[in-house]
Amino acid sequence: GNYNNLVYSARAYDENDPETIKEYYKDLGLFCFEIAIIYTHIAGMACEGLRPIVAIYSTFLQRAYDQILHDVCLQKLPVIFAIDRAGLVGEDGPTHHGAFDLSFLRAIPNIIIMAPKDEDELQHMLYTAVSQNCPVAIRFPRGKGVGTNFTDPFKKLSIGQG
Repeated sequence: GNYNNLVYSARAYDENDPETIKEYYKDLGLFCFEIAIIYTHIAGMACEGLRPIVAIYSTFLQRAYDQILHDVCLQKLPVIFAIDRAGLVGEDGPTHHGAFDLSFLRAIPNIIIMAPKDEDELQHMLYTAVSQNCPVAIRFPRGKGVGTNFTDPFKKLSIGQG
């Protein structure tokens, strides 16, 4: 597919080498920029034909509930939310537990919610999300995957089936 309109929006730097992450995404052909926890521009980018992929901690996603509902989901805009730290996160502490995203996202219309069992399924979910013409949320826990073997090539998953 044509992925020229993908825009990756996230924490775009590493404290030790601020250019590392930006260069990584540039090598993949993605435009990456720092957004901190400011999300108001995401819907506008989608309205202009871009496909934002928003990497965000679950706990910060709840701060953007109104924007997710009104600016993205009611308009059925193709925004992908890559929700990191879904569930209890241990050493990050209670302020970073992602315990509420699943329940509040289920109350929002026009959004597909996915939760992979491992990193292989995650790659296929992201591939599937890019092909959707509506908002998609993919939630995953903090930390590294279990080391599952990756299947190749990417495959488009059926929506609504476990």
